[in-house]
Amino acid sequence: MVIPVAPIEKMHTENKGIPLGVLWQSIADRIKGADFNERMEAVRRGMGPKLTAALVQQLNAQGYQAEALEGVSRPAASPDNIDYSRLPTTEPVLHVYFNEVGMYSARFSTDYVPRVNVSAYLMDSKDGDTVYSETLYYGADASGDKTVNVPADPGHRWGSFSELVAQPQAVAASYDAAVVALATRIARNIRARTAPPR
Repeated sequence: MVIPVAPIEKMHTENKGIPLGVLWQSIADRIKGADFNERMEAVRRGMGPKLTAALVQQLNAQGYQAEALEGVSRPAASPDNIDYSRLPTTEPVLHVYFNEVGMYSARFSTDYVPRVNVSAYLMDSKDGDTVYSETLYYGADASGDKTVNVPADPGHRWGSFSELVAQPQAVAASYDAAVVALATRIARNIRARTAPPR
């Protein structure tokens, strides 16, 4: 069973490469970033349901009988602080949540690339034991260990903040690609670390 993924509270657009001499540009970009993130609001809200659907699809492709778990009670102030003992199932449950979502431009780079980081936990709902857990990094923070780091599609790169802002549909597509890539990796990692389904 997959606990429906809640949308992240806020997206972030970050540029670590701004030289000190253009502080005014940093302030302007921060203002434009807030506006851009507001325009991406529908994308932000849709990421949770899209990741839930992708997880169900990818787990089923790995031979599991997965479905979204309905009726999960969530505290309004902290929607990922779930009391697993109260879940309406006796099946193992997968809880995935977003840690960070946004666009990132690294120091010494003008390019913006997607950053989507998630944590995933597979638990036995009968005794609460964790069967699988890890944090995965897509795009900007992906490096090193190939099991938890998922490089972004090389085509999802914008050479400037202005270019990023001018292409909201392409940015939305980059987040859709991130969701599918992360769901695929999570399902494969679960398959590699757990017993085959019965």
